[in-house]
Amino acid sequence: MPPRPRRRPRPYRTIAVVAGGAVLALALVLGTTRYGWITMVRFDRRERALDRALLVELARIEILRQERARLLRDRRYLEAKAREELGMVRPGEVSYRFYRADSLRKKRP
Repeated sequence: MPPRPRRRPRPYRTIAVVAGGAVLALALVLGTTRYGWITMVRFDRRERALDRALLVELARIEILRQERARLLRDRRYLEAKAREELGMVRPGEVSYRFYRADSLRKKRP
């Protein structure tokens, strides 16, 4: 039987495996620390969600500012709001409230 040829060592393959393992270990270690990339991704998502919530609240504030300005400027609008939302009436007026029939049934035991 003829002798088997010797396999040549593959140093590049070994180096690639070791380097890949080192990169993977480094990514794992750096990703799971307090300020690692995984935490930073979470922070980034949270920041974007807070930015969206801030925009919604800023829009709501602007709507309320416009509502306030209209209430200060328009007496008829102010009176209408007082009548509808607060149930206010002028002296000598009688206010009637009409309820739907099904809403009265729900309130009774």
